[in-house]
Amino acid sequence: MKKLLYLGAMILLLSGCSIVDIEKQPMDEIVDSIISKETNLKSVSLEGYSYFLPQGVSLSMNDKENSILYYNHKKMYLYVDLISYYHQVESTYTTNPNAYYSFAIDENGKKGYLEITEIGDNFFIEYMYHYSKIEAFAQEGDLKKTITIMSYILNSIKMNDKIIESLIGSSSYNSKEEQFNIFKPNGQESDFLDIIEQYDDGRTQSKNEDILDIDENIE
Repeated sequence: MKKLLYLGAMILLLSGCSIVDIEKQPMDEIVDSIISKETNLKSVSLEGYSYFLPQGVSLSMNDKENSILYYNHKKMYLYVDLISYYHQVESTYTTNPNAYYSFAIDENGKKGYLEITEIGDNFFIEYMYHYSKIEAFAQEGDLKKTITIMSYILNSIKMNDKIIESLIGSSSYNSKEEQFNIFKPNGQESDFLDIIEQYDDGRTQSKNEDILDIDENIE
């Protein structure tokens, strides 16, 4: 038995994997510990970009720059701003003292923010990082798990410069449709979380993960 335990410990050490108690970590440390690491993982490839969905997250719908994800039986709205990325629009954020939580992100030249607003019994999360943004509602007890999942997704987004350059010149990306401003938090439920209801038939379900395994050396 001792040999088995020792072998298991060595495998865990060499693999760099561990189970992290995220409930004991401040949210800014959770964010920094994930987005500071490079990753080449991807499970979803779309026109101009790709990203990775961690275990327990399912893809319900995608359309150009928009994706509807499910985690813990709740919708998450992901928007990737290819136009702002192409034009390298400068991202600025001022922390909001009135928010439940407000945190500016600047990691390896990639900027963003995490802002959480309390709305009734729920918490509205707006998480923007490097020309991509996720919006979602969560209960207070699920905030850190949800933020962890969002961090992995946003950190995994990879842009394809050649495809984006060809897309921006096409008519489909030069339309006069209103663009989603990811650089300014709404502080309340946005129209986008309402709009995506029409795309969802209510049948998509995701697994409720009680234990979250985090690979600290994810590549």
